[in-house]
Amino acid sequence: MARILIIDDSTLVAHVAMNILNRHGHQVLLAADGRSGLEFAARERPDLILLDVVMPGMNGYQVCEQLKTEGNTAAMPVIMLTSRADPADKVRGLEIGASDYITKPFDEGELVARVNTHLKIKELYESIQEKNRQLQELANRDGLTGLYNHRFFYETADKDFRKAFRYQEALSCTLFDIDYFKKFNDTYGHQVGDTVLKTLGGLITSQMRESDLAARYGGEEFALLLYHTAAPEAFLFADRLRKEVESHHFQHEELTLAVTISVGVATCPHPQIGDVQTLIEYADKALYRAKENGRNRVVAFE
Repeated sequence: MARILIIDDSTLVAHVAMNILNRHGHQVLLAADGRSGLEFAARERPDLILLDVVMPGMNGYQVCEQLKTEGNTAAMPVIMLTSRADPADKVRGLEIGASDYITKPFDEGELVARVNTHLKIKELYESIQEKNRQLQELANRDGLTGLYNHRFFYETADKDFRKAFRYQEALSCTLFDIDYFKKFNDTYGHQVGDTVLKTLGGLITSQMRESDLAARYGGEEFALLLYHTAAPEAFLFADRLRKEVESHHFQHEELTLAVTISVGVATCPHPQIGDVQTLIEYADKALYRAKENGRNRVVAFE
């Protein structure tokens, strides 16, 4: 059952249309003028709007134009109701975003057919949008770990760093990789290595906040962006994750493996960090020091 808003100052026309649509299983809302129609549309979020062209105050063209400029109503299909047969009037409405026209007095069959057609188009459009969203999400993800990929991480980090830098908000970046990961692949094969990477992806997801951003940065290297997180808290989080990895039993069939990670942390605001490239670079330098100092540890860039 669709929810349809009729905006028409004629009580007779509105009730005739409402009775027809009710008989065909639709729920109908009524608004007697443009202003109240806009309020109804924003509040009730109908599936479709039938909009009279000639009304006192705001006419249908003005209402339609405003509907199409508001983010939460722009996608709603609008069918204009008019007694005018002039093509120029119809063109005007279509140019400002109306989906269709019905000439009054309308035929019941035509009204129902046009309403149902545009409801179907709306349903198909929303389905396509959802599929596109899902495809985009897949394109942003690493297929093995389920974390975001390097490209999406960098693009998001760049955008979010600019915001944090502008408002002087704390933003921390942690980079870490698996200690001696090449030995896992050389000794046990790439399938075992993939199991380790996938399991580590799950551990990261279980430890991070939903608001933070995690990515497989490349190979056995991972990255985390911790929002509103100052250096001490970022260090504590990184060390907690390091301990979680160290204590976890990585399982591949009958094989149980011990895995450790080395972690580098960098945080802004920092006098030496003015862009996201530098933030990541300093996290990488801290990671390098963690490896130099014996691995399985966290080092923060000071």
